[in-house]
Amino acid sequence: MKRKIGLSIFPEQSTFEKDKNYLDKAYSLGYEVMFTSILHFVGSENEKQKAKMVLDVVKYAKQKGFYTIVDVEYKSMELIGISINDTSKCNEYGIDCLRLDSPSLPAEIAFVTHNKAKIDIQLNMSNNDSLIDNVMDFKPLSHRLSGCHNFYPLEFTALPFNYFLECNQRYLKYRLNTSAFVGSHFGEMTSAVGQKELPTIEEQRHLPVAQQAKLLFYTDQIDTVLFGNAYASNEELEELAKVDRDELTFDIKCDNEVSEIEKQVLLFDHYRRGDITEYFIRSTQSRVKFKNEDIPSRNSKSSYNIGDVVIINNNDKKYKGEIHIILKNNFIDKNNKYNYLATIKQSEMRLLEFVTPWKQFRFNLT
Repeated sequence: MKRKIGLSIFPEQSTFEKDKNYLDKAYSLGYEVMFTSILHFVGSENEKQKAKMVLDVVKYAKQKGFYTIVDVEYKSMELIGISINDTSKCNEYGIDCLRLDSPSLPAEIAFVTHNKAKIDIQLNMSNNDSLIDNVMDFKPLSHRLSGCHNFYPLEFTALPFNYFLECNQRYLKYRLNTSAFVGSHFGEMTSAVGQKELPTIEEQRHLPVAQQAKLLFYTDQIDTVLFGNAYASNEELEELAKVDRDELTFDIKCDNEVSEIEKQVLLFDHYRRGDITEYFIRSTQSRVKFKNEDIPSRNSKSSYNIGDVVIINNNDKKYKGEIHIILKNNFIDKNNKYNYLATIKQSEMRLLEFVTPWKQFRFNLT
């Protein structure tokens, strides 16, 4: 399944022209999904005007080519003239998908996936409850059903990483599409006005955008990653767009003494050997590719720590050219066979857990 990137937008807090420019910029970078909400202002002053502002932008996004998602519950659906039993106006509005935020009966949810307007239905997948199991009992059209995590404006309220993985399993076992959020460090337009950083996982909150997205994509459990707040800066939009969504990629800055040959070895397509060791991630095919290259020993460390990236040098002819990522602190290089290349960023250390046996991985030299 193709992995996608998206954004959130809050038209009632901005202007149509600013939203249009933001969408145009994002679309030019390859963004495909737009998320917005009506439910958070239901009952407030000028709610009908605010709803119209949202729907105007939704229609533009749809015409532009975005897949559009609107977060609703019963009262907000009533506000725009739709219901759980009648989604026909969604086509007129340009809505592709309704995210049902309020509790609904499992049978209702399953039945609405059969709607004649062919509108998709999305559920909150952050609660780790049995809702999706109960929905599936009533035979929904599963290709019109997906899960999307919440975003969390308030610091320390987002999901713990392992809990996030547990939540995912409830949807993955039915082969449903999944989504989650990263937070911009600039945008203050959200459902909780004035808040920045709207991630799904608390661990993401203060990470750079690229590292937030990698944490989601590289679990191999999330199909779509979206900004939770608006507006992300141009630099952040570009940063997320450049993330390799498919191949686990570490951004590293090489040590000043790294040679051109060593850089070529780093840029090789690596995979972790299947018969693993607990001491380091071992990539062995590079020694075959570069067996005739000269990799002189140079002044390096005598011991290494978790995340250090090293290459075996000429001092070990048989294994010369192998790349190792160290997984133990104070790991001793007894025979001076290693040349130090780089260290995995602290913000990407979690990704080491995803390099399982036979897993391919790459380095991006920054």
